[in-house]
Amino acid sequence: MRFGLVVLLFCGTALAGDWRTMLSPGPMAPAHESLGGNCDACHLSFAGVPDAKCLDCHEGLAARIQSGKSFHATVKGQECIACHADHGGTDASLTRDPARKAFDHASTGFALLGAHAEKSCEDCHTKPVHELGGGCAGCHTDIHSSALGPACSTCHQPIAWTAGLKALTDHRLAMEGKHSQQQCDDCHTQGANLESFAPCANCHPDAHDGVRTDCGQCHDVTGFKPARFDHGPCTCAFPGKHQTVECLACHEGFDFTDTPILCSGCHTQDREHDDLGECSRCHTATSWKENTFDHDRQTTFRIEGAHQAVSCVQCHPGGAFKAAPKACEACHQEQGDTAHGSFGPCATCHVVAAFAPSTFDHATTGFVLSGRHAGLRCPDCHEAKVEGYPGK
Repeated sequence: MRFGLVVLLFCGTALAGDWRTMLSPGPMAPAHESLGGNCDACHLSFAGVPDAKCLDCHEGLAARIQSGKSFHATVKGQECIACHADHGGTDASLTRDPARKAFDHASTGFALLGAHAEKSCEDCHTKPVHELGGGCAGCHTDIHSSALGPACSTCHQPIAWTAGLKALTDHRLAMEGKHSQQQCDDCHTQGANLESFAPCANCHPDAHDGVRTDCGQCHDVTGFKPARFDHGPCTCAFPGKHQTVECLACHEGFDFTDTPILCSGCHTQDREHDDLGECSRCHTATSWKENTFDHDRQTTFRIEGAHQAVSCVQCHPGGAFKAAPKACEACHQEQGDTAHGSFGPCATCHVVAAFAPSTFDHATTGFVLSGRHAGLRCPDCHEAKVEGYPGK
């Protein structure tokens, strides 16, 4: 009798301690195996499974939700058990099938495109989401050994690693000319030059002594030579023979900043006359021989009559302009002496328009030419070419 009572008491005690296990709807998933038999760890009597119970254990997830850095932060208004459940067996997923099917992976910031769309959750999520990392390297081995940087998407597309390689036309820099002959690692060793803009100097040695101007202003990818700089926007005129001059003829020592834009800045040594100021007063950029100097407007000596057919050097021998005389006799004294002797200033009898006819006023001699005298010529009365003629 006593033995039966002991057995009954023992069985009653055992059943009382294991009633929770007996009422369990199924085995726990391995991740929750340590909670087996401890219903209170997840359940609240007569209140189901509140979110607070889940987040008490999943502290890391709770912190990410609180900081707004987790996918779960975007659905924090939804109960955990709406998508997750346990007691489905040791091989069952903790995420309900309807939730898995309805889940839009793009909402995580990583859309499943190409080959990724064919993968199951378990193919990629072999460890907690927060441990996967955000880059391709979280799942894929870098066969370049980090030589091309961590951003696989720079060259690859999710269609496939090889078939999904981006074409040259997708390259930010136009892969034309000699660039089309380059391999990826020729320019992108150790992931270099992957920014949105990489200056030419990153790959090409400086041949211009530290010039800061972007290479693209003078060169293009078809080849560094010849340079194709458009001088049009420049502040200086660039016509005529200037277009065939080598760059360094004007930009000695690759000095593109302090290059003079006035003719005299480069052509002082070419001047064949005294300094008259800026070359453009008389010359154009297309030709030295083309003279644009306006003698009437820019000097006090007008060019009239026969003077208009005279070249500059006839009046300005040896390139002497500043000391050039303005009196006629300075150039024509010998001519006058030969013709009629010396009578003083040429302007007494002649004008610049022409030597003949004479404009001499005979009345200034005290002998007015009137009557038949008025129709006579100088030689008619003054046959001899003597000094003082015609007044003597």
